Order: sequence, then C-alpha cells, then structure tokens
Amino acid sequence: MVLRFLIVVVLAAQAVLSVRVTLEGGATVEVNKQVLEGTSPTLQCSFSLTQGGDQASAAPYDPKVEWRYSPTADVASSQHIVYDGALVDQFANGQFAFEGPSSLTINTVNRDNKGFYICTVTVINDSPSQAGGVYNLTVLVPPSMPVCSYPSDQAITIGFSEEFYCQSNEGVPHPTYTWWKNGASLPEMNAQENPMWANTSFSYSSMSGTLTFSKVVPGDAGTYYCVSQNSVGEEQCQAFTIVTKTQDVGLIVGIVFAVIFGVLLIAVLVWWTWRKGYCDNVFGKSEPEEVEDDGSNDIMLDGNGPMVHKPASVTNGSTGKQEASMMI
Repeated sequence: MVLRFLIVVVLAAQAVLSVRVTLEGGATVEVNKQVLEGTSPTLQCSFSLTQGGDQASAAPYDPKVEWRYSPTADVASSQHIVYDGALVDQFANGQFAFEGPSSLTINTVNRDNKGFYICTVTVINDSPSQAGGVYNLTVLVPPSMPVCSYPSDQAITIGFSEEFYCQSNEGVPHPTYTWWKNGASLPEMNAQENPMWANTSFSYSSMSGTLTFSKVVPGDAGTYYCVSQNSVGEEQCQAFTIVTKTQDVGLIVGIVFAVIFGVLLIAVLVWWTWRKGYCDNVFGKSEPEEVEDDGSNDIMLDGNGPMVHKPASVTNGSTGKQEASMMI
C-alpha cells in the first residue's frame, strides 16, 4: 500500500510542467540595455520547458509568447506589442518585427522607444505555468551642436565680471562641457595654480557649461570654443575671438558732469519759481478772498435826510410779490 502511494507521488511530480525564460546574457529577470539611436537592436527572449526535472518538448503544449511595452516602470499599465505570437495592429507599422519563436527587433530605434519591454511565455496545461523577463531600454543620443553665448561686441571689460554659456539641446546621457582657449583645454578648477593660466580669471562648470570670469584681466583675451560630449559622441560650437577693453574714463567723467549740471539746473529753477511767487501756495500763502456785495444790506438816505436801512427783499411763495419792511 505504501509502495503504491509513493509511485503515485512520483508520477505526479513527473507531470508538473514549468517554463523558464532567458534574456540576453543569460539573465532571467531584468536586463538594462543601452542602444544607439538609429540602430536596430534585437531583444532576445528564449524559453525552455521542464517536466519532472527533465527537458520537455514545447510542441505538445503550444506556448503563448507575448511582448508588452511601458514607457515607465509602471508595467501594470503596459500595452501589447505581440499577442499570441503575432504583432498587434498598433505596432504592425514596420518598426517592430517579431523574430520567432520569441525575440523582438526594433528597426531604426529612436529616443521615443525608450522604456520597459516585457517578454512573457505562458504554457496552458493542467497546471498553467508562466515566466517572463524585462528589458529596461535606454536609447543613447549624441550631443547636438552646442550654442555658445558671449558679448555681441566680443569684448570684455577689465576689472568686471563676465560669463559665457555653452548648451546642447540634445544628448543622452546628459552631455558634459569643456572650454578651450587658443587650442588648449581649460582646467575646470584651480586654473590659476597652473603657470600657463596664472594671468587669467576664469573658472567653469562642466555640467552647466558656464564659463565665468570673476574679474577680467588682460590675459583673458583669446580665441574660445566649447565642446559638448557624452559616451556616444561630441560636438563643438564655432570658435570666437575675445578682446579685453578698459572702462571709458571720459564717459564716466561726462556722466558725472551731466549729473552735477542737472542738479544745478533744478536748483536754479526752484529759486526762480520762488522769486516769482509760484511757490506761495505750496507754503500756505494766498490772497484774501473777495466777498461779493449784493446790496441787500445797504445804508440809504430817504428824501428827508434820515438814514434808512433796507433789508433784503423776501419773495412770497404764494403770490410771487415782494414784501419789504423799512426801519427808520
């Protein structure tokens, strides 16, 4: 009885079917893959079946191969590229090719194709089995030609600070920058400790591409250009020549003289308006107001000589006639 039970257990173990997915380089879970823009990489995905610890043929089980894509790590929101062994209509545009039995090729890859590609193999059996792996795809892009910004007159003033800028609009990974002067690359830090650059005032950031002159000196004159580079390429901007100049002393003297003249002119105008009395109202001086006499309270003499006071007339609202009273 015990022997019969053991035989049943062994047969059941032999009936268990499992699937294993293998990616590029023998990885079974995830591969971080970098490809150059414009190439046509193949994302390898192979699978094998085992049953009871032994290799099994896939033919009787018809494994289902799927490829899904997600632009972010949120693979739950991924969409199918390959379903049930065939490209879905949305991706059957010539850019993708399903390389049987389970690999995927991206023709002329571009930067928009970066993201996560998931290969899944499912075997339908009494005990369904599924396995999968992920490619985290990065598309490398060479830097674009950098744009260099500097004074339009190509002159910087001795004793003043100045900045030049260098920036590439494209590049994966993010480009770094190197400034060159008179055919020699500039050190990013502590340049003035080198005798070659002792009579200069520059420093720069390789990450931002900004070249800074803390206090321009004559030795900062020269021909400059900037190189933008990453792991897959480099570009440089057009070289430009910079001269140094001194501050125009005559201009400064002229500005000071103009300011002094303006102050004196304002003082003269204030004095003149004061003399003319235009400022009296400002300081509270004003002419007395004239009171208009309407003649209502005039003192009059009658025909016999006595003085008579004639009050103001009053209009009777009901008759419209005027009544007057006389006081002698």
